[in-house]
Amino acid sequence: MKNRIKNFDAAPFDLTKLFDSVQSLHLTNSAREKLVVILGATSTGKSSLALTLAEKFGTEIISADSMAVYKNFNVGTAKPTQAELECVPHHLINILNAEEKFSVGEFVRRARPIISKLNLRGKIPIVAGGTGLYIQALVEGYELSAGKSLISHYKQTGELIYEALIYGLTSDRAELYDRINQRTEKMFVDGLIDEVKNLLASGTSSNAQAMLGIGYKEVVEYLQGGATLEETISKIAQATRNFAKRQLTWYRRMKYITWLKI
Repeated sequence: MKNRIKNFDAAPFDLTKLFDSVQSLHLTNSAREKLVVILGATSTGKSSLALTLAEKFGTEIISADSMAVYKNFNVGTAKPTQAELECVPHHLINILNAEEKFSVGEFVRRARPIISKLNLRGKIPIVAGGTGLYIQALVEGYELSAGKSLISHYKQTGELIYEALIYGLTSDRAELYDRINQRTEKMFVDGLIDEVKNLLASGTSSNAQAMLGIGYKEVVEYLQGGATLEETISKIAQATRNFAKRQLTWYRRMKYITWLKI
């Protein structure tokens, strides 16, 4: 029997109510730093919503995407466009070369001071992305003990380390898969094959850390004659659907997420 994940209990998406909630967070008196988080499975519109909120409230976005950190990996990561990056300041995007590794610990180490600086300026940063481990470690306050084991502030106290609104975007499974299929086809229209060709031509190894991401390794196989274009598109769509399942499974452990049905 296939493992089927139940849909989340979710309220209908209402942008006006979302604006009101963020505005209320601004007015909340709290000793903790404030934060808005937008998460969800791939292809649910996290980046678009984060941009809308950031423009509305004049704030900045911190990417929680393990692939967006890599320079020149744009199409296959559905990275914000150059115009979007210029419109709203983004952090933790385009910071590493393809061969470099990135970890949850490095994400938290880099994200925390950005959150603090923005709060000091009266802005509530928006963390947006689908890497659940990164977000969980950030908001739950994971730290390494002297014995090198992970300690969760949240598990010890029942409280997140931030005064946070944490929203998850969700949809019916059939709609999600349709969105993934459409996004996969759009990546090829937008030039994914040429992007991979240019990366390889510039000296990026096919075994580089970033090249192991979904979409990139399949296109490398295609360019090496290991699959047809149709097979490649199908493989990427299937791998992305499987990834979405893993994301949804991970989010189940984050009981503090408020789910919104797109």
